[in-house]
Amino acid sequence: MGYIKSKFTGSAIFFAIFLLFFSLALVFAVVEDIKTFSGDYLRLLFLSVFLFLFIQLLKPYKYIIIKSNKLTYYSFIRPFGKTLHFSDYIGKIVYQESSSVGNYNVLYLIDKEYRTAFKIMGLHYKEIETIINTIPLKAMDFKPTIKESFKLFLFGRITIKEGCNDKKAEKKRDKFMNAIQIAGAIGLSLMVLGYLLRWILG
Repeated sequence: MGYIKSKFTGSAIFFAIFLLFFSLALVFAVVEDIKTFSGDYLRLLFLSVFLFLFIQLLKPYKYIIIKSNKLTYYSFIRPFGKTLHFSDYIGKIVYQESSSVGNYNVLYLIDKEYRTAFKIMGLHYKEIETIINTIPLKAMDFKPTIKESFKLFLFGRITIKEGCNDKKAEKKRDKFMNAIQIAGAIGLSLMVLGYLLRWILG
């Protein structure tokens, strides 16, 4: 019987605090914008979209406990936890993503309808290989395309076709997602800082 409790890396903890701070700042900015709404729908839309993106970035931060045939996790989205039973899934996919700090493994549990159902991002954990090996599910061969990677980032749900493994598509996907991450981080930071400065300076 497998048993493990996840451990976050130092950089993951720091980045989670950073994301949480900016997410709260965005919530405040959206609320203030609604209170003093002057008909600028575009600004409110941008703030709402950025808040959604920050929440998406916070979702992969999960404290995980794997015990025998179940996995329990706690996150910013589910602070009281949720338990998943491995008998409800047919397998797992593991593939590599790239970021400014290098490559890291990503794991998805696959439900009985061949859809991705739960994500574990290796970038945040000290012992991702142990976590992957402790999950008693069949490893399925799959590499997402650029379109599928984008859908996974936004919604976390796609239907997979086992055996898809295009190396060229994988390299293009990694470059595209890397560029999106960098551009998104810069744009979001500048936007939130601008609104914070405007609020502070009156």
